[in-house]
Amino acid sequence: MDDTIRSNLSVWKRLQDENYFENHPCYKGISDFGGQEAIQAIEWFVPIREQMKIVVIGCGYGRETLRLAPLVDRVYGIDVNETILKKAVDYLAARNVNNFTPVLAEAFAEDVPEGIDLVFSIVVMQHLTRDLVRNYFLHLAKKLSPGGGFVVQFLDEPGVDHEKTDASNTGGGEPSISWSPWQLVDLARNAKLQFVELRTQLVTEAALWHWAYFRKQE
Repeated sequence: MDDTIRSNLSVWKRLQDENYFENHPCYKGISDFGGQEAIQAIEWFVPIREQMKIVVIGCGYGRETLRLAPLVDRVYGIDVNETILKKAVDYLAARNVNNFTPVLAEAFAEDVPEGIDLVFSIVVMQHLTRDLVRNYFLHLAKKLSPGGGFVVQFLDEPGVDHEKTDASNTGGGEPSISWSPWQLVDLARNAKLQFVELRTQLVTEAALWHWAYFRKQE
């Protein structure tokens, strides 16, 4: 793991230790707010099946997992430290979700098993350096079953120099990384995945969300 990836993980470890979700105005604390958009986004591209094994990159306290877990066999949730993973375990157990496996980000390449059907992520990739995103895709692509895939959301903002390696991260806060469609094509190719489809939404007056569906050849 290189220094850029370690630095990005360190930022998020600190933010999670400082109660990121409890203090963030959009998340309304540790609550059942949101999560249903995960189901909608996945079903744009693939049907959810009860035998599926899903990996959630940046699972947080488990709001997407709460919606996904009852529909599938198992969810492996990746996040940066024991602090947030314990919150996820406690939050989900209190809601009778018992098919969740927490995975530390630093050990995901070893701890996520083979035979994964889907990798999902929302509102995470824009907060990770490009090197860390590529690392996730490269290693998790190898864990996919034939025909398995990624359904992942990326941010694209106007006026951004997409040729820059990463956006600046001033003050040690959340990075904000923008991805162009062609960078997503390259991301799929580098991970040896088939670029299947991109769906784009205008989410604010100054931000697009690209939902990317990449698939492993059968």
